Amino acid sequence: MKKLVCKTTAALLLATLVMASFSACTGGETQTDINLDIDLTQKPTLSVLMPNSGYDDTYINEDPNAQVVEDVTGYHVEYSQLPATNASTTLNLQLIDREPYNAMKLTSAQFADLIAQDVLLDLTPAIEKFGDVLQEVISEESWATVTVDGKIYGIPERSSSDNIQYPIVFRQDWLDELNLNIPTTLEEFRTVLEALKQKMVDDGDTVNAPLTFDMYTPIVWAIAAGFGIYAEWQEYTVDGQTKVLYYMDSPNYADYVDYMADLYADGLIDTEVATNDSATAISKFTNDRAACISTSIWSVSSIVNGLVSGADANTTQENLLGYLRALENEDGEEHANRLGGCSYVTCIPFYMAENAGYVIDWINEKLTDTEEEHNFRDIVIGEEGYHWTYNATEGYIPLSENFSEKDTASYYLTGSNELVYTQYWLARVRKQAELYRAWSLMMEDADEVGVYNVLDWAPPLEEYASYRSIIELYAQDQFFVMMIQDGGSSNLAQYLSTWSSDGGAASTEEINAWYYA
Repeated sequence: MKKLVCKTTAALLLATLVMASFSACTGGETQTDINLDIDLTQKPTLSVLMPNSGYDDTYINEDPNAQVVEDVTGYHVEYSQLPATNASTTLNLQLIDREPYNAMKLTSAQFADLIAQDVLLDLTPAIEKFGDVLQEVISEESWATVTVDGKIYGIPERSSSDNIQYPIVFRQDWLDELNLNIPTTLEEFRTVLEALKQKMVDDGDTVNAPLTFDMYTPIVWAIAAGFGIYAEWQEYTVDGQTKVLYYMDSPNYADYVDYMADLYADGLIDTEVATNDSATAISKFTNDRAACISTSIWSVSSIVNGLVSGADANTTQENLLGYLRALENEDGEEHANRLGGCSYVTCIPFYMAENAGYVIDWINEKLTDTEEEHNFRDIVIGEEGYHWTYNATEGYIPLSENFSEKDTASYYLTGSNELVYTQYWLARVRKQAELYRAWSLMMEDADEVGVYNVLDWAPPLEEYASYRSIIELYAQDQFFVMMIQDGGSSNLAQYLSTWSSDGGAASTEEINAWYYA
């Protein structure tokens, strides 16, 4: 509880310090009015704060994709970025110092924190005057994630595609050798793991287990689906009452924990899952120390490169990998976790209101995509005939020798053209044939099978923003405690009590009040 009090106090302190700092330098008068009478032919240089890229500031400013943005918008931009660690703390200190950022591209969690601290500018007037394209190409559900009390505080950047992307990946060649099919039920899954374990023993591996994953996977979505758990926050009916609950508080979570604990006790789950990072788990899978791995489909390229050498890695490997999207629930139905929502939000600190119109015009130009001006396409996938080709059957096909130049293009987005982004983005998926096959299998009937996290389309929620990191980390940690140390869910009630008092109950109450309002 002490951490929660400290975090809440820190948020209040930031809001107070930002306001006090600004007022001290302006004689107590703050100018937060957007100048709507600007000359768009006289474009100023914009200073934009970005997420950490893994490169230094010189690199991100000299990246050819930054030049493409300048070419299509006419705006020169000077980019800086948050550090890789303690990014939110650094952001807060920079706001206290009133760093003159014309725009800031933040994670949705960082955006929610700043909304709670009331330090962001209402962009509604600028969007109404300078954002005609934004209003057309960004969906109402995306706008809802950045709107509070009818005011828009940021430009939402929706993912390129609402993906079902967390399968269990099998060594298909091992399944074929044992004459096994991809399992569809919890019982079949255990049977398959047992057969794969016996194969490993027969091959001389008495140390490792067939299923691996990493420490950031407290919910193996393909397995949890068998217990009716499809998303972090979803609707459940308990004692005749329907409400939104976190997965740890869901009615079948204890059964999920017991199932996983039994698999672990029987040597069917890697003993090091609580300490594996993603690369370690993938390495075990590609080095024959695991027969299946719960991972993101975006790991498929690395997996194939680890199993297949040379040019063959770019071809489809249908006999090499198999994919389990989700086990059937108790009613024999398949539902799978589907990611949605907006990963990033571009916003403006309240003290930089004067030039907000230019920022909105800049983003408006970036998202423009017409027969005459393919600005968004140029940014995302580049030039026809050089970066890609097109045919009506397959869509946009990358030209491998040049398309790698666009690998960093999405970093420079500050919003997305939701009408066309998916069809362009698929060119990236097609860079490797097996990755595209995996994505296609996962996305089959996605609208019928996929289940979103209720909060994917939620506006910033103050209580949840305050408690989110603590309750999520606690749930993650206690899963591994229950699976490995407790041997099941016997202590779940105790852990749930702590989770509730540390913010879980307050978050649940706030989320339900919003969802059923």
